[in-house]
Amino acid sequence: MKWKILSTAVPLLVIALILSGCGGGAKTAPQTQNLKRDYDFRGSITKVDPAIFPPDDSSWVKVDDTTRRKVFFNDRLTLELVETSRSGLTGNVTTTHRSNDVMGYVITGAAMVTVGKNTRQIAGGGAFVVPSNTPYGVIPAADKTTILYVYTPPREDLRPTAPKVRRFPDNEIKSIVYGWFALFDEKASAGEFLSYLADTGLSMEMADKKKITSWQGFQDWYGLWSSVVSAYSSTVEKIAVSFDTGTGRYRASTTVSSTTKTVKGKTSTERYQVDMTLVDTSWGNMPKILEYKESPAKK
Repeated sequence: MKWKILSTAVPLLVIALILSGCGGGAKTAPQTQNLKRDYDFRGSITKVDPAIFPPDDSSWVKVDDTTRRKVFFNDRLTLELVETSRSGLTGNVTTTHRSNDVMGYVITGAAMVTVGKNTRQIAGGGAFVVPSNTPYGVIPAADKTTILYVYTPPREDLRPTAPKVRRFPDNEIKSIVYGWFALFDEKASAGEFLSYLADTGLSMEMADKKKITSWQGFQDWYGLWSSVVSAYSSTVEKIAVSFDTGTGRYRASTTVSSTTKTVKGKTSTERYQVDMTLVDTSWGNMPKILEYKESPAKK
């Protein structure tokens, strides 16, 4: 097994980490001024790659004790799924406004919705449309409510930023490296590897130049690798770990010696340098491998 992973600065999609209030908007004082619709585009487009995400992709982010959300990005669109476990009907609906066009669809439960001068409670199956700069507010009206929001242009404030404060010591990063290669030694299932890989921005290139940019791509590659390998063992030598305070990312470098036996009985040994970049988006119990590069070890 010998493969390379190249870095990329383009995220597939990201998971929201900034609290902006239930339903994608912070609660503020009611707006009394009528604002014009804003169709100006600001900034540059952040391109994403095509992707398919299973329901168990671990991208739920806790907002508070009763709310969690998922956020996905396209080039010119943001999709936000907000799930609450407690009704918010404790007072008046307060409103905010944003330059984005907003649409919402109540999947389950119910919500009290204000759009402009209209306020109405809607149940599952109901929807609302909020043009640019129109005051609106949404609060859950049932103990379990799920609402799907769509924004265009994208909600840039929902893109996460890597924490600049180090959360994990060297030994935890080293354990990730050891654990990663142990999975190959065990010929573990492809699904077990996914907990080590970033689900956004992942970029790999194998020794045969095959490129991988998603979990599914890795699973396809691993399925082929494991079908021709009958036994694999590796030895991880001394690991060097560093932390970049500018990006909030971890880097790990090591040398790995491996022995591979194929199903046809052929045995080969290799020794290679491995450089990893791991990203911590502040959710989950460990950083994820974002960049991985394998190169021949110096003799």
